[in-house]
Amino acid sequence: MVYMIALVIQLVHGIGLTLAAIVIYSNPSIAGLHSFVPFGALLFYVFTNVVAASYTIVLLFLMFKRRRSAIANNIVFNVLSVSFLVSWHFLGEKSHVGTVIDVLPGIVGLCYFLISKRVRNTFTAGRR
Repeated sequence: MVYMIALVIQLVHGIGLTLAAIVIYSNPSIAGLHSFVPFGALLFYVFTNVVAASYTIVLLFLMFKRRRSAIANNIVFNVLSVSFLVSWHFLGEKSHVGTVIDVLPGIVGLCYFLISKRVRNTFTAGRR
């Protein structure tokens, strides 16, 4: 349950950051900036955030229904999340410290779904 709540918080946070990126792109002076972010960088950021948000909704549905596929999909989701964050860093969209802090939930989630017996019992018990 805690993991699902964290996913919802992450979903809302990602949507908020995406909307903020679009608003700041349209008027950089709102954030105290004087120049525009390259349009390609903005598109990549928005696209990857929309993918992550959509996938989060799918994950919540799978976990709510206790589907076995929730395990594999959470592993893929956490790998994608970390990959997106690292790619944003290499594109200059995230700082070193911000990247390290932001990848931690993805790494913890990945380890949790790979190692936890509770996860296996929750999503595979009684399902054959």
